[in-house]
Amino acid sequence: MRIPSSARSAPLLAAAALVLGAFAGSLVWQVPTAQAAGAANAQGREVVRLINGARAAAGRSALVIDTVLESKARDGAIPCPDDAAQSLPGRARDFSETGQMSHNLRNCTAATYTLSATTFVSVVQSWGYGAVGEILLVNGGYGFGQLLYTSGGWQTWTYGTTGHAMTAWASSSTHWNIVMGAYDRVGCGAWSPSGSTVYYDCVFTKGGPNAVIAPPTTSPFSAPLPTPVPVVTAPPAPVATPRPPVTPVAPVTPVKPAPVKATPVPVAPTATPTPTASPTPSVTPTAVATADPTTAVLGAQASFAAPAAPAAAQQDGGNAIGTTAGPITADFTREGVLVFLAAAGLLVGFYVLLDRVRRRRRSVTIDR
Repeated sequence: MRIPSSARSAPLLAAAALVLGAFAGSLVWQVPTAQAAGAANAQGREVVRLINGARAAAGRSALVIDTVLESKARDGAIPCPDDAAQSLPGRARDFSETGQMSHNLRNCTAATYTLSATTFVSVVQSWGYGAVGEILLVNGGYGFGQLLYTSGGWQTWTYGTTGHAMTAWASSSTHWNIVMGAYDRVGCGAWSPSGSTVYYDCVFTKGGPNAVIAPPTTSPFSAPLPTPVPVVTAPPAPVATPRPPVTPVAPVTPVKPAPVKATPVPVAPTATPTPTASPTPSVTPTAVATADPTTAVLGAQASFAAPAAPAAAQQDGGNAIGTTAGPITADFTREGVLVFLAAAGLLVGFYVLLDRVRRRRRSVTIDR
């Protein structure tokens, strides 16, 4: 009896289909659901809380939130530098949508991404603010889980992404000088394109024309801080100091002094007094005005580029960027390989079993 070729190839085709299905399922199983893009308001306010905590640990005063600056730092409309009739989205959202960051505003009418000569701090000053500073950052892969952040001995629980943002700014003296600068208000905006990647923008000012609100003071996590273990050091044991031996002194016989005869001293004639010179009037020193070094360094253009960053931060146009743990992709991980191999092994074994059954049936048919 001859078995048709289509019947012989059917188990092989079925095994191949099952192997491909298992492979595709292993890839889908490894990809987590990404967070939708949009404003990260909780992270923006949390950065303000961490900034004030770090300032307090360094003996600086707390900053209040300027809601207008907060809106512009997040997604509030900003006039285009090349066409005032058009507007750019807020700083963090614009960074997220273009994938580019700069202290200069981009042009709206250009066919491609093109920066203008207008800085955002100069635009903020035109709105009636005094000294202005701006810091930027993007990081990803840290997640919104719990992280213990420390600055100057102050500790608090915060999001992984905001804690690493503060660490990246602290690694750059230029950015940290703005965080610790002589400002009194701040507005921080945050925008996430997807997952746990977040773009941040913080604008600092000295005074301003708009209303302010109190900053947050409590952590988004309720976990208590770890209790430090006291280190008890035993006092050193007293060490006895040996006394030097005492040498006996022989008694001394007192000697009676001989009488001294007084000799009269001749008296010199009285000298004529020398006239005293008139005192020279004292000169009052002139006070020299000294500029405040903090204000002089920050000035109106505090959004200058940072120096070369250490290994903990990257550089993109002079802006400190937190270390990126890598995007979440459908990479071929070890678990996926094991699932694929296991499925393939089972299917191959199933095909071998079917082939043996087919051969046995064929031999029985021939014997008959």
